[in-house]
Amino acid sequence: MLKTAPIFMSFLLFTAPVFAEVYKCMDGNSMSFSNVPCDDQQTTVIIDNGIADQTVFEYEKFVVPVYPGWKKGWQKTKNLSLERFSEIEYTPVKPPAGEIHAFINQQKLTNLPKSMTVHRFSVSVEDIIESICENAVIHRPDINDQVSDHIYYGQYACSLRRDTQQGELGYYKIMRGSTSIYMLAVKWSVKPFVIEEGKEPPIFKDKEIRKRVTRAEKYLRYDVKLCTGESCS
Repeated sequence: MLKTAPIFMSFLLFTAPVFAEVYKCMDGNSMSFSNVPCDDQQTTVIIDNGIADQTVFEYEKFVVPVYPGWKKGWQKTKNLSLERFSEIEYTPVKPPAGEIHAFINQQKLTNLPKSMTVHRFSVSVEDIIESICENAVIHRPDINDQVSDHIYYGQYACSLRRDTQQGELGYYKIMRGSTSIYMLAVKWSVKPFVIEEGKEPPIFKDKEIRKRVTRAEKYLRYDVKLCTGESCS
């Protein structure tokens, strides 16, 4: 199976270290201290002189259901966990012909500054797409005007990836949590195609491609969510 290299690894550049902070983490009745936020929760943040700065308790969960259309389910082909960055990649189990080169890429980046909004983060995503593609059309769906400032949708058509020598279509959702940014991208390889300025790429006229596009859009909008406590968006 042809494997495309993940296009989002460059986001490790945003994982700046946190200085002079200690986090008190609770796991059931067990308590531990760390210089990075606790996994999926924050409790008391203690400044280096031992004085409590603030107390927050939020349970944050990125909900990523199995992708519809993959009737046999999916399997992890990558599971990377670093101090401030994690990445999981899924591929379908026994995929149908049209999904052989399909991928789901899930990422979480922690300790990002408050100034790193989803819109600012999306610009970096677009820069990376343009750097790996011979030619690309990047579209910001109108749906962005209908959602909160903590959610962003994007999609792209890459005529030819320089590393795989294949075309690629991708749809992604970026969500801002309390201390982390989450992103999920649905992407699949296609035969290289031509992009002409001002014209819709001809690949979108293909009936099967349109079905995949619709499936990806609905999945990201209605199934992929970020939940804090009992509230999900």
